[in-house]
Amino acid sequence: MRTAVTVCLAVLYALLAVVVFGLSGVFGGLGEALWRDIAVLLLTIVAACALTYVSLLLMSFLHALRHPRDSTGDPDALQWHVLVPCRDEESVIAETVSAARTSFPGMHVWVIDDASEDSTASVVQDLMVFDDRVHLIARVAPDARTGKGDALNAAYRIVSDHVGGDAEERHGTVVGVLDADGFLSDNALTILAGPESFGDRRIGAVQLEVWMKNRGDRRPRPGEGKLRNAIGRLLVRMQDLEFRTTNSAMQVLRVRTGTVGMGGNGQFTRLSVLDTLAEEHDRPWGKKLCEDYELGLNILGQGMRNHYTREAHVSQEALPFTRRLITQRTRWAQGNMECASALPGLRRSGHLRTAGLVEIHYFMLQPLVVMLNLVLVPLLLILGALEERSGFWSASTWLTLVLAGLFFLVLPYAAWGLVYRRATGGEVSLFGAVGLGLANLVYVYLTYVYYLRATWRAVTGRTAWAKTRRNADGRHLIPVPLPAALEALPLMRLEQLEELTADLEGRSDLGIDFVAAWAVMWPTRSSRLERAIAAEERTAVRDAIGSVRVSSAMVGAARLEQAAADLELALARGDLEACRAQLPVVTAIGQDTVGLLRQEVSVRRSLLQTPHQVDTALTELRMVTVPRA
Repeated sequence: MRTAVTVCLAVLYALLAVVVFGLSGVFGGLGEALWRDIAVLLLTIVAACALTYVSLLLMSFLHALRHPRDSTGDPDALQWHVLVPCRDEESVIAETVSAARTSFPGMHVWVIDDASEDSTASVVQDLMVFDDRVHLIARVAPDARTGKGDALNAAYRIVSDHVGGDAEERHGTVVGVLDADGFLSDNALTILAGPESFGDRRIGAVQLEVWMKNRGDRRPRPGEGKLRNAIGRLLVRMQDLEFRTTNSAMQVLRVRTGTVGMGGNGQFTRLSVLDTLAEEHDRPWGKKLCEDYELGLNILGQGMRNHYTREAHVSQEALPFTRRLITQRTRWAQGNMECASALPGLRRSGHLRTAGLVEIHYFMLQPLVVMLNLVLVPLLLILGALEERSGFWSASTWLTLVLAGLFFLVLPYAAWGLVYRRATGGEVSLFGAVGLGLANLVYVYLTYVYYLRATWRAVTGRTAWAKTRRNADGRHLIPVPLPAALEALPLMRLEQLEELTADLEGRSDLGIDFVAAWAVMWPTRSSRLERAIAAEERTAVRDAIGSVRVSSAMVGAARLEQAAADLELALARGDLEACRAQLPVVTAIGQDTVGLLRQEVSVRRSLLQTPHQVDTALTELRMVTVPRA
């Protein structure tokens, strides 16, 4: 049935394209010049394919919205390890590790420090004091900074040694990849363990949907004017729309064609599958700029299946800066172009159905389609205006152009604004959804810039991996003067730790574990408070403040508890600007409190003679795992 619908749509759109480009006379008459006939034919094919593809995306995605298919499973039936590649990520890594360990107590988090020049390694080592499931893999020269794929391959070898076990145990071990700013939704592991994902032994890898975690930020470009912040807000929202509608729709369609691709953030793969790829290619991840998509293609080439789920997601930081966005997408575009070299092997493998091969080839042809549109449409319009000067400017010609533009250019992209409103549960108003749809028309055409730059880089042999700067890069905490009333309070009432130990039947180790868990969770609580204030969502601000105040009271963090109470008073007055002004005070006190707890936990654990053990086997040439304090 789907095949018949697809064929009917393709034929319909082809007929419309023939009428507009070939028979309307706007682009000249057929038979007058061979090159013009070829150009019109190419435009007809491109337009028909594009509209058919967009229609399939819309139908598949709307069906997925109405009928969610993924169900939950038991995450305890599997082992979970997450790799976090880092290079100069001190501004975001604490929050990422904190969120992962807080939400998923059974998960091991392996931070791969790729010879960072900032304090990334120190931040992770500080967290290791509190949590023995946080690991630091330090890459050193000359092997460091040779690409994300190399960093992941090095971590794979260390994690592989750590897991050990027989083939069955390795098949039940799942290795995920998170960006240094990535947050998993709280239901991520239960969905990943479900019968449609790793609950099915035939599934080799699963990709989660991607959201933008800063989509509500009212001032994404602090210190700059209203206009630039407005542009920044629009860019952030457009990236959220892109990943949660068009990109997600492509993956939903790929579930049906059997060609789901892996992304760099929120990808999860069985350890046994990585083993197979390592045997076949000497390493699981390749050297291409899009090592994530290459991984997915290699899995398909082995005859294994990938899956995509919308029912769980990973959140990442959207870029409110146009230049950084173009740099990031240029790298992605060039990486996708490099992956075209995998197509012959996929065709020879015989593992993909015809629909899958068509989908992958159409995706890979996007740079060529972009170039054809970029050259042919303006050229034919200019020639039409020059050769048919009087007729071209007639009302009928312009009516044809306007209608063709609406049907072939505007509607296929503008419709996604309304789809986005549906997908987000009404997160934007109806008017806002229409506006986002129209803005999407401009946003989508930025791909012309990406692909032009990517093509030029490929032609000139520039294949170096360039890290995208974080929004917080370049910002530094400055000493914050505290009011006298706060200064007079102790950072910690250590006697409260003794009372907590007494409440836990004298188990000092449990009391230490309790405050250690609080310290690990502090970056998560702090970031939630910061994002809520940035988004000016009063209910979220109130909840975040309450979480800080109550939890601080439980562990005896007196100064932080009072600072949160002061913030609560400012919110009660409706003064969000005062909340913004007081936020650095809360953040600084929280960091000082965690620093004091780090010393206290280290000493008390030493006295209890329960130091965290380091597996000395987790080493390799030019690669070290950093021992715990």
